Amino acid sequence: MKQESTGTGAGRGVLYIAFAKFYFMVAGAVIEFRLPAVLARTVFGAYAVVSSVVSPINNVLVTGSIQAVSRFTAQRPETARAVEAAGLRMHLFIGLPVALLFIALSPLWAWLLHDMSKVGPLMLAGGIVAGYSFYAVLVGTANGRREFNKQAGLDVTFATLRALGILGLATAGLGLYGAIGGWVAAVALILALATFVVGLPGRIEPAERVPVRPMLRFFAGVALYLVLLNLIMFVDQLLLKRLATEWYRAHGQALANDLDRLLPWAREATGFALEPSALADVQVAYYRAVQNLARLSYQAILAATFVIFPLVSRSTFEADAETTRRYVNITLRYSLVFATALAVVMAANPEPLLDIPYASDYARLGAPALTALALGNVAFSIFAIAGTILNGAGLTREAIISAAVTLAVAAIGNAIVIPMCDPGTEVLLAAATTTGCAMLLGASLAGYFLWRKLGAFLPLTSLVRVAAAVAAAIAVGRVIPFRTPLMTLVEAAIVGVVYLVVLVATRELGKADLKAIAQVRAKRGQGGET
Repeated sequence: MKQESTGTGAGRGVLYIAFAKFYFMVAGAVIEFRLPAVLARTVFGAYAVVSSVVSPINNVLVTGSIQAVSRFTAQRPETARAVEAAGLRMHLFIGLPVALLFIALSPLWAWLLHDMSKVGPLMLAGGIVAGYSFYAVLVGTANGRREFNKQAGLDVTFATLRALGILGLATAGLGLYGAIGGWVAAVALILALATFVVGLPGRIEPAERVPVRPMLRFFAGVALYLVLLNLIMFVDQLLLKRLATEWYRAHGQALANDLDRLLPWAREATGFALEPSALADVQVAYYRAVQNLARLSYQAILAATFVIFPLVSRSTFEADAETTRRYVNITLRYSLVFATALAVVMAANPEPLLDIPYASDYARLGAPALTALALGNVAFSIFAIAGTILNGAGLTREAIISAAVTLAVAAIGNAIVIPMCDPGTEVLLAAATTTGCAMLLGASLAGYFLWRKLGAFLPLTSLVRVAAAVAAAIAVGRVIPFRTPLMTLVEAAIVGVVYLVVLVATRELGKADLKAIAQVRAKRGQGGET
């Protein structure tokens, strides 16, 4: 059988991975949109808390492992199985101990959240950490061997198993333990399946062994930045849980006298409705709903990070400053335009959009926060792309500084403003605004480093034109507040069209952009560099 050309294989690989990422995003949205209809608000909020504790650790282990194994496999494909064996050994020193430590420290995490009822679910979630670590090695092996069809197939299968497990056991009435247990079961199943699809390394002769230490060094190099990046995404939710619990403890009598005003859903779980930790879970549930929609803009442009990293790595290695500047300008500009397109639709009329996947109280209380956080996530998208470029250019220190400052501002800011606000709309808006401002600061700082080190960032004219398009689109959205789900979607389309029309009218988008996109597609079809 004739082997495919490298270009054709790479082109198909892009399609496989793009489809898998899109499917994973949709499956995740199904979980987040369906769970609130299955679980009580207290339980959905509890699930969000556990997920927010475990997800940063998972994300770091998965991303770092895939990159490390893929990198060493791609450098010497003939040693793929030896690299795989080294990756599995690596997680005997990283993944497994981290999982066991996570389980052992579950009482500490629960104590920090002021909710000891979370000890059991957190301990159960430790199985997710362990399983993900070894699964990532197998996926990294498939990626490094350019077996993109296997990688995509595993991702799609896991997304399906995860959705079925979480929603299935939650629907069966098993509550929080069911939702987390379904996640653990999905990880166990996909790990077993991956060992069959990708294969295990088998016996490796001593002379053929790949040392673990270089892989550990590479993993450690990317881990710190990834930890900071992921904590930025979850720190507001975790602080909301802790500080809202403290608020309810301090305002018990006021809460008892005015419960219906503070929580319109009240009396849903009469037996423990006045328990401070359970009421704090409800605030997290509302905020989680806001985050789920607000992050769509970031998730939509996430694929750009996989494209820009190797391009910038190569151009900076070759000291091609002009090409590097062009990559930076084009990537950031298109990321800004398209991330904002999604965000402005949500910011224009947030309550009707929240009301489609969630109950009316989610929409009523979370709408103002969605406007702030949706626009904030545009800045986070730019920050994430800029951080990827800095890392790709070997400017890891600058990327870490940007992330550390952003996390510090988000954490300190939320720690100050959350206790000052009453539960409901006020505290949700405060957390979203504070986080959004921190993300804007992070994007600005990362942009400063890009300009100083590489001589490129977002053109000022692009920022002005996009801001004008956002203002026009939001104004139109507020003038035509359709309320039915169908008309809400029609309005969203109108808002999006207005945004694009203004960009075309101001010449931010034009024939040159369409030509550039067509050239990229042509290069992909020919197997050229994209």
